[in-house]
Amino acid sequence: MGMLHKTYFAYGIRIPDTDTGQLENLLAQQDPDSVVGFLHAGDYDRNMTFLVTECREVKVGAYETVTPQPVAGEQCAAWNRQLLSAAAALGITDPSAPSWLVVPDLS
Repeated sequence: MGMLHKTYFAYGIRIPDTDTGQLENLLAQQDPDSVVGFLHAGDYDRNMTFLVTECREVKVGAYETVTPQPVAGEQCAAWNRQLLSAAAALGITDPSAPSWLVVPDLS
């Protein structure tokens, strides 16, 4: 059996492991303007769960340029509101602050 290596670059927050069905139900009930999605990624059979807005895969051998504020301030503020609202809807009362994440994934 082969191993698959990926890395994701995303803006979001890590949340406690949450069932995919529960996340899909939450996202279906969001404000239509919300861009929140989710990502399950991590070390082989120990995936972590993230609520994310911007998320893209970085191919092995490639790189991303990360700047302190790669999007406009008002865009980050909107993403922060949407991420924290989604976390609250899941019953997460004290989420971490949204930030840029680099998430390695091995499966």
